[in-house]
Amino acid sequence: MSIAPGTRTAPTTLTGSPELESWLTGRVAFHLQRAPEEIDPDTPLADYGIDSVAAISVCGEIEERFRLAVAPTIAYDFPTVHAIAEHLAERLAGRTAGEGRS
Repeated sequence: MSIAPGTRTAPTTLTGSPELESWLTGRVAFHLQRAPEEIDPDTPLADYGIDSVAAISVCGEIEERFRLAVAPTIAYDFPTVHAIAEHLAERLAGRTAGEGRS
């Protein structure tokens, strides 16, 4: 399986929710074969007709990009781009805070 364009960049460049939301919107749009402008971050992904293959692909891209294990059900547990981005930002912030401890 090849990784979709736009997923292989430095994992530390996106740490805030708005940046994550923008990146994630692009990934969802790619898998739904839509323009990123067509994806409303507050609309449930199910409303766009995301299927399990696309959801798992996005999950894999999150793991690849951020080196962060996520459940394959992330698109269902956090049903909007906004919710996923906030969840990831919290996890990444927690990981960064934990790295500074001895």
